Amino acid sequence: MKVLIFFTVILSFQVCAQFSGTTLLEYQYGRLPNANEAAFHGVYSKPILNYSWNNLKATVGLQIYQSPFNKRNYTDLSWLGVNYKNKKWEISLGNFNSTLERGVLLRSYEIQGALLEDLSFRGKHYFYRDVLGAKVGFRRKSFSVSALWGHVLNNVFPPSQPKKDRRSDEIAALSTTFKSFQQTLGVSGIRIKNILEESYYGSSNLSGSILPYLSYYVLVAKKLNTITTESSSQAIYGNLNFSFNSLGLSAEWKDYKNFVLGSGINEPPALVKEHTYRVLNRSTHVLNPSNEKGVQFEGYFNLTDNTSLTLNYTQAINDSGKKFRYEEWFGEYSSIFSEQTDYRIFLDYATDELKNQRNRISSGFVANHRINSSIQNITIEFNTQSYKQDQFKTKNYVGEITLRYKKNLFLSFLYEWSNDRFLTNDTRTWYGTTLNYKINSTNSFSIFGGERRGGPACNAGVCYEILDFKGIEIRWSTRF
Repeated sequence: MKVLIFFTVILSFQVCAQFSGTTLLEYQYGRLPNANEAAFHGVYSKPILNYSWNNLKATVGLQIYQSPFNKRNYTDLSWLGVNYKNKKWEISLGNFNSTLERGVLLRSYEIQGALLEDLSFRGKHYFYRDVLGAKVGFRRKSFSVSALWGHVLNNVFPPSQPKKDRRSDEIAALSTTFKSFQQTLGVSGIRIKNILEESYYGSSNLSGSILPYLSYYVLVAKKLNTITTESSSQAIYGNLNFSFNSLGLSAEWKDYKNFVLGSGINEPPALVKEHTYRVLNRSTHVLNPSNEKGVQFEGYFNLTDNTSLTLNYTQAINDSGKKFRYEEWFGEYSSIFSEQTDYRIFLDYATDELKNQRNRISSGFVANHRINSSIQNITIEFNTQSYKQDQFKTKNYVGEITLRYKKNLFLSFLYEWSNDRFLTNDTRTWYGTTLNYKINSTNSFSIFGGERRGGPACNAGVCYEILDFKGIEIRWSTRF
């Protein structure tokens, strides 16, 4: 009888409660070609469990890393939080994400599936940034206000390092918005406290629609407790967006001065186009909020239902006693050749004075062809890049072929070649093979073997460094 009552209570409880979760597991055996150590085994795991009941959601999650080196290993309770949300109120306790003023004052993020690894620590950890503390928000139709307090994660340090180093910045912030006649006024303030200083920043923004097809956003932020002109900090950002039928235009501008907050808890808009092409993503310009001005213009036009053209111009100027200019012109044309074939081609010209790269020309294509056989799809991508550095001409080539079997199996072959003098005295090649298998709607499996070229990578406006790797890597991800 007691057993029957127990299961009755559990079943009735599950009507309004639900468990869900995700797991990322990675096994890696290999070595970094530029590290002075032999190949070794490493296992990373990230299990997360969510519990939802009406308007309440609770999350608990771990990060675990194991290798032959005890100093790199850890088991860390990385996520423990509770969130309550209804039509008017939202309350978060523990670990939560929050972004203020489009990242100018604060930005939290999670780069799905990305792991950070550093030559100094050599311990892998998930690529995210959150706040550990509390947040309360209230909203009505035309008004909203939120307040938060907590310690921001510095993801440069892995969980094997002391928590005081990983969350050295204590913040307290207040933000409010007011809407009227399709216009929105926002005001925010934040206090940042660490062992070096206690700083106060304020910002205001105005956004809305001027015409049905024209919208805008303007923001000004400043450090409030500035003592001298030399230590003053400010950020100015704005954009205009025009969209009418098949034409779209956008213009953005930025002016950042001494605007790295705390240990780097903010990520202002970079105004640099984020590319999916390998040679362009790897050679992208990384924002420096300490001193950077610039603009970005982009336009797209749908020539037909199946053909489009995208043009982009980016300029960034860094001034640290000497001015360094980054300038990039990008064009992409995409079309459908036939019912079975579509393609994209691009051409890019850039100058990067900070890296001493002149006349950098990049080009390439991606072609996709559908086949009615056991191989359902074949995708071919090729990128080429060349630029001058002093009197030396650097060339980079990337080629990739991906075969799709049925709907859930992908096999890719990657080839890269470079004569970059910072990588080799002569030439260097990379060969890699990746197998991706989507077992079902909740489980996926991948295996990589070969060599992978490192370098900068950008995702969702956040840039990070990928290290060279030679070996085998196996990943399994699931959700339930």
